[in-house]
Amino acid sequence: MKMVGRSLLRRPLIMGCAATQPYREKVLADDPVALRKERISNAAVVEAYVKKHLTTDRAKPIMKECETPRTRSHLKAHFGFNNDAALDHHFKPLREADLIRQRVEEDGTLVFEWSNMFRRLPKSSIKMLLGDTK
Repeated sequence: MKMVGRSLLRRPLIMGCAATQPYREKVLADDPVALRKERISNAAVVEAYVKKHLTTDRAKPIMKECETPRTRSHLKAHFGFNNDAALDHHFKPLREADLIRQRVEEDGTLVFEWSNMFRRLPKSSIKMLLGDTK
């Protein structure tokens, strides 16, 4: 038996069985933590998702640069963008796909960095996805 939330399930979760699929979906819908784990537990699925969203010419270089937290002004200077709108044009799809997140540091500085979903991929997968030769 498996504990989910506060309720004890009487039927085991069988991941591949079609008969238990509606039951499994109900359990996942009732437990947001299990649902979140289910969504990000398969690295191959996350890799395919990332590949699908790294399609523009600036997406991979921006992702490489955001491995460490970077400020908006650093990114604008590094990529030669003239204004915030140009940077936002390239950032918007990456943020909407949850590949980049913005965070406020202790001193109040807004920085951009990899999302937890992307950061949790194996290093070999990240290198392959970003074309890193290190």
